[in-house]
Amino acid sequence: MPEISFYITDDERKDLFDIVRSKQATFVSDILYDKPQIMEIQNSEELIDRINRKEETTYFVVLPIFQIEPLLMKQFEENYERIKGKYYIMQRTGGPCIRISFYLGFADDAYIKYKRTDIDYYARYLHYDWQTNYGEFPATEELKSYYKMIVKFLKSKCRQVTAKNGKKYWVSKTLKEEDVV
Repeated sequence: MPEISFYITDDERKDLFDIVRSKQATFVSDILYDKPQIMEIQNSEELIDRINRKEETTYFVVLPIFQIEPLLMKQFEENYERIKGKYYIMQRTGGPCIRISFYLGFADDAYIKYKRTDIDYYARYLHYDWQTNYGEFPATEELKSYYKMIVKFLKSKCRQVTAKNGKKYWVSKTLKEEDVV
């Protein structure tokens, strides 16, 4: 699974949302739903507000040019009161899509002392109707190209720093190296 992490500010997260939306893609919340209807984030202010209120941290980026099938929503069947009757979007089923996770904090022993943004996609997806038509399909070339556009955009906002563990990380140019490493 292609995956990359960036340590960027809220303003850069807003810029990311705006560039993705400017290319006609949709941010879909990865939350528990009361009904089988996806919720799209409308603007960057709403995105940051939802992240900071800890309503959700992960989103699916979908766009008709790289999406073969709709995302699949399923209803929980477990009897846990908190999730009983709720719906969720299944990972790797339908799509394909890009997944972006925005984290709020970091562990005390983290090598980079700043909130992380992860971007990834699966190399292969399951068909939406996998129960009758089982099979996998690869991520489309259009999705891979879109992913590369996002990564290139974020790299333009960042610089690589070497942490104490010897690994290199992509960190916002606006953050002081001594404050995050």
